[in-house]
Amino acid sequence: WGGQSTQEALMPVPTSIDPTTWVDGAPFAAHLVHLCSTTGLPWSLVAAYAGVPLRTAERLLAPSRRSRLRRLPRSVAQRLIAVTPEELRRLRTSRVPAESCSRRVGHLLGRGVPLAHLARELGCSPDLIARLADGSPATVTAEVALRARVACETADRASLQQALHAA
Repeated sequence: WGGQSTQEALMPVPTSIDPTTWVDGAPFAAHLVHLCSTTGLPWSLVAAYAGVPLRTAERLLAPSRRSRLRRLPRSVAQRLIAVTPEELRRLRTSRVPAESCSRRVGHLLGRGVPLAHLARELGCSPDLIARLADGSPATVTAEVALRARVACETADRASLQQALHAA
């Protein structure tokens, strides 16, 4: 989790934020680690749920002090601090319409992501992935839908980086 020192991990997480400034990133990194450790969810899902850009969360948890994000815009910090372990746990049982998840699954399968790999990424059965690909389920858990969104964002980011390196 970013090689935090014990002192950084024990820093108190602020409960209010001055809306006119940037804020120190360390307490928010600690909060992100806490959310992940108490829910078992990966940082990318927690960040996506909180509306924190994946790259920002990745840099917030970077193992190297040099590449670690030291400050956060207050709006990002506010979104992250507002998330609780309880609401993240509800993602496993809350149902949402499957339409956007089905589109994302179809997109990923169309890009050549193997069905079994996608099932592991989304934390569900290959059977559910196949049914999502044909659009048959009406609902999925909010966690599966969020995992599909993160998988698409990650795949799109990887494709962009690959294209930039090839140019």
